[in-house]
Amino acid sequence: MSEPKFKNLRVYVLASVAYMGSFLFGYDTGVMGSVLALQSFKEDFGLPTDSSGFADSRNAEISSNVVSLLTAGCFFGAIGAAFANDRFGRRYTLMVLSVIFLVGAAVQTAASSQISYIYAGRVIAGLGVGGMSAITPLFVAENCPPKVRGRITGLFQEFLVVGVTIAYWMNYGVSKNIPPSTKQWRIPVGFQMVPGGAILIGLFFLKESPRWLMKQGRYDEAATSLAYMRRADRSSPIVHRELAEIRTSIEDEIAATEGASWKEILQPANRVRFLNGFLIMFWQQFSGTNSIGYYAPQIFQTIGVAKTDTSLFATGIYGIVKMLSTGIFLFIGIDKAGRRPSLIAGAAWMSVMMFILGAVLATHPPTNVNVVSPASIGMIVMIYLYVIGYSASWGPVPWVYLSEIFPTRLRAYGVGMGSATQWLFNFVITRITPAAINHIGWRTFIMFGVFCLAMGLWIFFFVKETKGRTLEDMDILFGAVDGESRKIDIERRMEKDTAVHDEHVA
Repeated sequence: MSEPKFKNLRVYVLASVAYMGSFLFGYDTGVMGSVLALQSFKEDFGLPTDSSGFADSRNAEISSNVVSLLTAGCFFGAIGAAFANDRFGRRYTLMVLSVIFLVGAAVQTAASSQISYIYAGRVIAGLGVGGMSAITPLFVAENCPPKVRGRITGLFQEFLVVGVTIAYWMNYGVSKNIPPSTKQWRIPVGFQMVPGGAILIGLFFLKESPRWLMKQGRYDEAATSLAYMRRADRSSPIVHRELAEIRTSIEDEIAATEGASWKEILQPANRVRFLNGFLIMFWQQFSGTNSIGYYAPQIFQTIGVAKTDTSLFATGIYGIVKMLSTGIFLFIGIDKAGRRPSLIAGAAWMSVMMFILGAVLATHPPTNVNVVSPASIGMIVMIYLYVIGYSASWGPVPWVYLSEIFPTRLRAYGVGMGSATQWLFNFVITRITPAAINHIGWRTFIMFGVFCLAMGLWIFFFVKETKGRTLEDMDILFGAVDGESRKIDIERRMEKDTAVHDEHVA
């Protein structure tokens, strides 16, 4: 039987729906940093309007609170989602989280005069976004064939940066075309309800993860779901073998730990996986990317792009560079170059760009706010070059790596832990960035350069390559089982399933 055209079409459709949650992640990351730079927002909420960047301490405090409260909500959302995800499945948990997000988005959009309503809406929306970030990568990874898993799972980052970019340009558009008014900032804040509604509607048309169904003992439904995603008959060799691998892996996990999840976590091979998942998300945050992503307009003002609309334009270009770089890397590089080489090269590149940026800002600080100096242009270029390196490494790869290294019975907890780690240190970074730029200036970028160097060294010495392996092969890679024994077990499972099928037919 020949393979159907566009054999991975349904996987791409599933990723497109699920990753609307990632789009929300990116949109909410980018929208408020730019909204905070609008005069209309400052006037409506009683903030100082005669300062730029982080020059005013009250603006810096409000900026930090508005941005970091989203990440605080995301942290708790990611933790809660890990348990709900494991019990109720990927689809139903995502549906509930999308409703929670829509409530938070509505509160922000309806806010007036009291900044506390913005704070509350950000926390509620964060619960939804954080929960979705803990589920969507593993939901997509569990449906992907190994050869394209990096590309499709990595679309998490592409949807994220598309969300960020649209947020940047929407803010630039309203700043240029809508006179300062409540409407000016309410449009970009309210737009987040559109993708929030889209993911809720789209989830009704998706199938549950075959690996989650298999873990629940719902073998017939798992076979139907996997065959649908592979666009193949249930009896085809591809589906038959993949189902056997999944079932064998789950049975091995249960046999080794008597079915107790806490015993599985304590196994040496799984301890290493949880430690790797924690550290890769920890380092991603300390690369400095979210300091620029959340506060791009203010940072561009800090390095000499003083006018609000000009800084928003520079921020929009930053988003486009990030979006294009991520897309090119996902479709050309990630499944060819692999995870380790991409992360090592990206860390080295980002480190150099941060060191140069810090050095130029130290030696050529902006002096005339009405003129963009050659030094300021050079620093803008360094930020753009930095994000190219990030987009081809530490942007998409950690989410791919996190979603693929854990065994089926622990994947929800592992990805939830990694996502919560990302949000925890995301919160830390967003809280300290305004104060750091205010108090230590150019040294902030040197600090991130050192972090980038350190994380590249960690990858070199401690991280294993996962390119081209099935999710069930990760047990072999991390030493949980012997490769030959697993192969024999799979063959036995296939023979047993074939015998049962033949007996049923007869």
